Amino acid sequence: MDLLDKLVLPQSAHHMVLIKYLLVLSNMLLVPYLSVLTGSLIFSLFFKHRAEKTNNTFAYRFAKELVDLVTFNKSVSIALGIVPLISSAFGYAQLLHLSNVNVSNFLFLSALFLLAALIMIFTFKYSFHFKDIFKAADEKGVGTTEYEKEEISKYSTNTNSMNKKAGTVALYLTIFAVYFYVGAVQLAIDSERWTADTNVISILFSLTTLVNFLQFFVGSLALTSIVILYKYFRPNSEIKGEVGYFEYIKKFSLSNSLILTIAFPLMIAVGTVVKTKFALSFMVFAYASASILLLLFISSLIYLMLKENHLRFSLAVLFLYVVVFSLLIIKDQYAFDTSTKKQFEILAANYTEYETNLKAEFGIGDVAISGADIYNGRCIACHAFDKKLVGPPYNETLPKYDGKKDQLVKYILNPVKIDPEYPPMPNQGLKPKEAEAIADYILTIYKK
Repeated sequence: MDLLDKLVLPQSAHHMVLIKYLLVLSNMLLVPYLSVLTGSLIFSLFFKHRAEKTNNTFAYRFAKELVDLVTFNKSVSIALGIVPLISSAFGYAQLLHLSNVNVSNFLFLSALFLLAALIMIFTFKYSFHFKDIFKAADEKGVGTTEYEKEEISKYSTNTNSMNKKAGTVALYLTIFAVYFYVGAVQLAIDSERWTADTNVISILFSLTTLVNFLQFFVGSLALTSIVILYKYFRPNSEIKGEVGYFEYIKKFSLSNSLILTIAFPLMIAVGTVVKTKFALSFMVFAYASASILLLLFISSLIYLMLKENHLRFSLAVLFLYVVVFSLLIIKDQYAFDTSTKKQFEILAANYTEYETNLKAEFGIGDVAISGADIYNGRCIACHAFDKKLVGPPYNETLPKYDGKKDQLVKYILNPVKIDPEYPPMPNQGLKPKEAEAIADYILTIYKK
């Protein structure tokens, strides 16, 4: 955090608003991707274990295809996972500058766990495919010599072991990455816990972290179930297989998504209630309520699909789930805004001081407005204090403005014809500060 504090530049109020929007955008990329990554890995390990126990070929194929769901491209994993996390870390470093809270450290830790998790997930994926290749080669006795056959058998055994270990390690690393991400975001929202000694233990054992992690867990499994439905049953799906295989997937995804969608609103309600009172506002409750109502509507659509054994609402359900996740992200942003009002006042004051010092350092200050210069440049052609020119002498007109400078300033800014003996005074196009300066000057000279 000390290093980031040195890199951070004081930001104006407008820039801080922009950073908040960038935080929302980063989270809208990160949270859905991280949810599907977590859910697909959990389901893959679940069906892999089921296949090993029951020798179910459908479960084995489904487990292998699930891990391919979000690992089709390494660049996408970096762009939707690592980059938004690091962007969020720098965003919170700017917004929580001078607060003594190390949110960015926890986000960087989350990014490291996620990077390690992605490496292990890709290892799990490739070992899954190599496992089948070596198994087929071993069963068919590929190899011309005993040595080659032994090598193939050895690699088959090693690949099986790697596949088993990589999946388990990937799951633990993903859970750690998600937990620290959720903990960091909740710490940013909870300004009551902003102290210099906030440590990993306070993150791990925070009630808000635990509840919001469970909310993320339920939401990730629900969203993954919906994504599976869309991937396998969209009109232009490239996946081929037996009718029984697709029925197996449909039954699991529909029943699973219905249960999780019903449980999701409860987790959102609890997650909102346990937030610090300083983070609660009308908008926080409004967005939480909107997401809950939308989930209840989604559950009714899923129930119809399950009851009538059709999937015509699958695309609509997927779209609505994305909307729900967006509402939850915006809800947390409002909670962050509400809880950190004093912090932003401190940052605004710090920026003003920084701006003043910077101008002083470079010899740039506020340009003084001279009433005398304005009088000599504009007013003197038509006005004098003791004689008539184009306009009346000031000694005759200024007595009525004695102690009423504001009225004189208004007249200078918007002159109107008063004395029929003189032509109307043209508008000089002065700025309010200039009008105030000339009013001060002529009143001062008049009094003298």
